[in-house]
Amino acid sequence: MTLQSQTEQRIMLGQQIDDSVDSVAIALSKGDYHEVFRSPAARAVFGSDHESASSLAAIVEGPTPFDNEFGASDICGYITALAQKYVSENGPKAWQQITWIAAACLNAFQQTNWTGPELDLDPVSLFPGDIGSRLVESFIATQIIELPEDADKHEIGRREHMGGRVYLGAKLSEARKKFDCDVLRLLERDGEEAYTLTPRPLFLYLAYLLLIEVPKDCLEARDAAAPTAHWWAARVLRVQQTLLEYPSQTLLNEILEHYAAAARSLPDSPVHEKYTKVLATEDTRRSMDMFMNMDEDPLAAVREREAEKKEPVTKSEQLGADSKAWDGTDDSVREIWARYLLEIAVTFAQHKMAAESREHLAQAQAASGLQWHMTGVKGKRTKFQTFEVTQLVVDAASRKPAGRNDAGGEDSELVPEAMALNDDTLLENIALTGEAPEAAPLAVIDRCILLALCQNVENENPANGLTSEQMRPFVTRVLDRASNWTVYTTGLLQRSRLEAAKTRTAERSVLQLQALVDQIARPQPGELEAGAAERLAYLPALVLPSQWDLEAELARRFVSLGVVRSALDIFERLQQWDDVIAAFVLLGQEEVAERIVREKLEETPDRPKLWCVLGDLKNDPEHWRHAWEVSGQRYARAMRSLGAHHYAQHEYEQASECYRLALALNPLFEKSWYILGCASLQTRDWTQAVTAFQRVVSLDHERGDGWNNLASACLQLGDSHRERAWYALREAARCMFDSWKVWENFMRVSVAMRQYASAIHAMSRIVALRAEVDGAACVDLEILRNIIGALTRGGLVEGLSPAEAQRKEQQYTRYIEHLLVDQIETRITRSAPLWRAMAEFWFWRKDFSHCLDCHVKAHRSLAQMAELSYEPKVFSEAVDSAIELVSAYENLGDRMQTVRQTSADEEAAEGEEQRKAAAVEQPVCADWRHQAKMALRSLLGKGKESFEGTEDYNRLVEALAELRQA
Repeated sequence: MTLQSQTEQRIMLGQQIDDSVDSVAIALSKGDYHEVFRSPAARAVFGSDHESASSLAAIVEGPTPFDNEFGASDICGYITALAQKYVSENGPKAWQQITWIAAACLNAFQQTNWTGPELDLDPVSLFPGDIGSRLVESFIATQIIELPEDADKHEIGRREHMGGRVYLGAKLSEARKKFDCDVLRLLERDGEEAYTLTPRPLFLYLAYLLLIEVPKDCLEARDAAAPTAHWWAARVLRVQQTLLEYPSQTLLNEILEHYAAAARSLPDSPVHEKYTKVLATEDTRRSMDMFMNMDEDPLAAVREREAEKKEPVTKSEQLGADSKAWDGTDDSVREIWARYLLEIAVTFAQHKMAAESREHLAQAQAASGLQWHMTGVKGKRTKFQTFEVTQLVVDAASRKPAGRNDAGGEDSELVPEAMALNDDTLLENIALTGEAPEAAPLAVIDRCILLALCQNVENENPANGLTSEQMRPFVTRVLDRASNWTVYTTGLLQRSRLEAAKTRTAERSVLQLQALVDQIARPQPGELEAGAAERLAYLPALVLPSQWDLEAELARRFVSLGVVRSALDIFERLQQWDDVIAAFVLLGQEEVAERIVREKLEETPDRPKLWCVLGDLKNDPEHWRHAWEVSGQRYARAMRSLGAHHYAQHEYEQASECYRLALALNPLFEKSWYILGCASLQTRDWTQAVTAFQRVVSLDHERGDGWNNLASACLQLGDSHRERAWYALREAARCMFDSWKVWENFMRVSVAMRQYASAIHAMSRIVALRAEVDGAACVDLEILRNIIGALTRGGLVEGLSPAEAQRKEQQYTRYIEHLLVDQIETRITRSAPLWRAMAEFWFWRKDFSHCLDCHVKAHRSLAQMAELSYEPKVFSEAVDSAIELVSAYENLGDRMQTVRQTSADEEAAEGEEQRKAAAVEQPVCADWRHQAKMALRSLLGKGKESFEGTEDYNRLVEALAELRQA
């Protein structure tokens, strides 16, 4: 079944519907989750209408909410039984209702933790029986109230002055705390702990069960009845991923698999065939798991990607997708595909996978029809600026103007407050004085794409001022006009981050971040604040942090400004123990941090994270080992910390074992793979080192030291892996362009592989990097002679046809000429062996004048040395050089060589016949005898006082005599 229903499409896009016969769908689109959960379908799935355990006994085998022993682990069986009964009674179409209910659970969870406003709905109340009274929240307010007296600072939350309830600080019973913790444990993956203070995790777990667990045995029927279920499932897993302390590889694979399954229900489009394949195989597993195959070229995918890019993206056409392929496609099809592709791109961006994100952004942009380019316009940034400076701006235009179908699509007053700069020097916005591009209203989806492009600039570049300047125009264009609440919030957040590093904008940066934190916790939206439906409409297409992450970011901003004590209060309340320790260390109060952690351990001695934090604080490996044991050997961070400790102590075998255990649980850790690879190099486990460094570079294609170490490990496996080492070193040299050591490794392997063009390029780069400091020592003479010999002896053209041999010979001749003339001769002038090596090439080229000149310079580099007059070894080398120079004069001086008589401009203007006519033949050195005698006499004069009568001196006398007799 394909996604043909307008109702399904508009709900996926976050648009409201009024014309559906399905009341659940209407309530879901309007954000009225109370109405959704009061529907007959929801009451049947959650068992809300049952009044006793006996009525559930025939349906549910295990405990029910009527039983005191009913806990988080029983929810799966309970919901599965009731949902399957509902489907059996109402037929396959019931799956659509279940999908809407699951979507409502997901949206309720996101409203609580991401967007606000405060939701007066407790998920436990959805169950029947007295579980609601046993586990209910202590208070839920939809208006300003007085906080309870027994609420301490860790529970009040951040908005005491408002008097409003903050759910992060709601007073929970011990039973409810335990219940929520148990639910969060069910949401853990790959040994990564979920955030322990996550409010109302039951909403997310119910969505997970209804979309993923319940339909496992009847996926075909469910997919036919509810085409959007896989898309909603992918969204659920993405939210689950954000709860974890570190990203999970397993979850990422599942997310992409669900997106791939969702594509099969989308309408036909130019990219439909591609995305109906298993997306996880095409993208993530291509970049992750293919590197595990030791028999395949590990760089094939990387080479394909790098061939298409490596220049800053400044316009839409550079992304490579064919927007013309979408011409003639229906607007509704383009709209749903643009959202689908953008969500995948954002997923990759959240995992810092810039190359994959960029690929899908290109497709999303093509589907949307967005056209943009970055340009420069004259303008001023300060109030008193008297001159104009070119400013970067983004000129963007939507294919179709924003309309009311977009949630907040037209200019909207329902947006967060944008704090004014109020600086005495800087302008509020850049005053463009040149011809600025027209800033027409953008469709909301196009604003999301621009924000994703901005995020990709950050992921692909180092954190510095230049990167910030590249990102700023995207944010400015998004904030140009008011739009959807969450899109505008994300734009303000990004602007706040960009302004944090500058003194004049740091104050607004903090105030803006504080305002964004405040808006989530308000019990009811104000008159100029958007409701829940608009806030959630575009959330899946944005990278927006959760409530606690946003507040933790505010606390870190406080730390950067030196307001450590205020930051510490926030960190303690959020139980961000790593940040708590860092703050106390800044205050010089490590003992206070230890006391707080130990107090928490007395309350919850089975929390592995606290044991790891204590281990980090005391640098005691026993605490990490204890964390590993209390977690049932499932907490990967414990082994990562213990492995790092062993590696620092040079205990490489133990470090390898710890990292293997950690990575077996969660392989999505580039740093862990890297240290495992380094430890394997130390223990000479070359195979494991290759595997580890392959995973490093698959996670980060720009990790130059990872490529370099991968090559080192491959070379240790023998000649059969030399080609893989060469590919790896080529990538290492690209990533570490200014590292002469990497280029030297690449040069040596290139010569061994007979890749002489690469060797020449590598030597050119080494000379450019080292010549100024190291002089002639930067040139490996043996390799240079090897390269020249391969050309002069015909080794480069063996087995080729005459035409191909001639072409290749000419090609390599140009390469070597560039190396010698443009790189070496211009930088290195005092190395006799180097000049002699170059003379061999010019002799082969039959450029006898250049060859003789190299011999002259070789002799001069020795004859001009200060040690010549008193150092026997230097004098002996100079004598050998002089005799060799005389021999070169004798062999080359009388040779005839064609010389051009025209200037460069005249030569360019003349034709072939004129150039031939202008060429004349003349001797290479007509007065070579005089020149030879002068060289010998000069050397005799310099060595007479110290070396007269010696064997070397007599050799010079004899050579001069022979020259006179000639």
